[in-house]
Amino acid sequence: MKASRRSGWNSLLLGGLLATSPVWADDLASPRYHIQGFAAQGLIGSTNNRFFGDSRDAVSTEFTEAGLHGSWQPLDPLRLSGQVLYRRAGESDRDGLRLDYAQADWQFYQTDVTQFGLKLGKVKLPYGLYNETRDVPFTRPGILLPQSVYVDNSRDLLLAAPGIFLHGASVREYGATDFQLGWIRPNFDSESVEYVFLGNTRPGGLKGKGALGARLRWDTPTDTTLMLTYADAKGDYLPGSLDPLAAGEVRFRNWLASVQQRLDTLTLTAEYAEPRLDLRGFGALPDTHRVVQAVYLQGEWRFHPAWELMLRHDIFYRDKNDKNGLQFQAATGLPAHTMFARDWTLGLRWDATPSLMLRAEYHHVDGTGWLPGPDNPDFLSREQRWNMWLLQAAYRF
Repeated sequence: MKASRRSGWNSLLLGGLLATSPVWADDLASPRYHIQGFAAQGLIGSTNNRFFGDSRDAVSTEFTEAGLHGSWQPLDPLRLSGQVLYRRAGESDRDGLRLDYAQADWQFYQTDVTQFGLKLGKVKLPYGLYNETRDVPFTRPGILLPQSVYVDNSRDLLLAAPGIFLHGASVREYGATDFQLGWIRPNFDSESVEYVFLGNTRPGGLKGKGALGARLRWDTPTDTTLMLTYADAKGDYLPGSLDPLAAGEVRFRNWLASVQQRLDTLTLTAEYAEPRLDLRGFGALPDTHRVVQAVYLQGEWRFHPAWELMLRHDIFYRDKNDKNGLQFQAATGLPAHTMFARDWTLGLRWDATPSLMLRAEYHHVDGTGWLPGPDNPDFLSREQRWNMWLLQAAYRF
């Protein structure tokens, strides 16, 4: 009985690790060729501010996602995979069709309980619990991810980038562990990322120099996941013509701690981060060192096999030492509420069929700290308290 129970536990751990870890799971769980895809359309309405299009006191249809993923295993230790993505998210993302990622994963060492490998190409970045699967609506805990940690404004910076990662995973009696460690060239060159770092669009542009990324994950025998992520990215600013800014440097460092507890029908999740942002050498823009604070608490209740209720409280402070934004307002004359955002979210999910998912979501927000800049270019027209509702239909094959 004891041996049978241990065998069952090891099988459960291995299955869970295969399901949740993109590092080496697909090599054991998938055929040589694999193609799948999805498409999703959202409707968004909001008060006082815009989100992903002209949603203010109206309905925006400018939130569309579609992807086609494929993988091929030409050799037992080698898997090639990639995804083509179409995404439209108001003024914040008008790129449309793009290569989401394309990577080769070589498993150079493998035993019954341990794996080591290298993946290279345009790789998915290991950041927190949801970043690697954030483009697929079915794998997100809501229509929108918690914006404090997974800010859509900096999505291009966090999603995928050219680089190489060493990874490993192991299943033991104390649980399943995996790690990733690597170097990438981050994508700073987007209007939304410029808003995050520089506060507005500029005549010049940001260019990523390099970034170090690392993540350690432990899935315990009690259905608990503990995770620690580290990122250290640098970028240069290349001034444009008649640019008031000099050739400065941006540095972004962040520790992100994640914990998730899975119960019978309930999943509880929390993530906490304190990103550090340094701006130096911009001339007209003074040197800045700022510590951001981001945290959310989330519960998902699967009260019926086809229905799920989600409740989340999401807190974001652009400056940990100026949480109410009053110092920022005194120094710049801009509204204090641009420095914080506190969001209560209620969501409902219905899996109508295994392929069709319908969702509804409501947000009550105090602050505009993560409000998409391209959709709201006038700082003075943004309002502190606002509400938002979203509907989404998603199909997968």
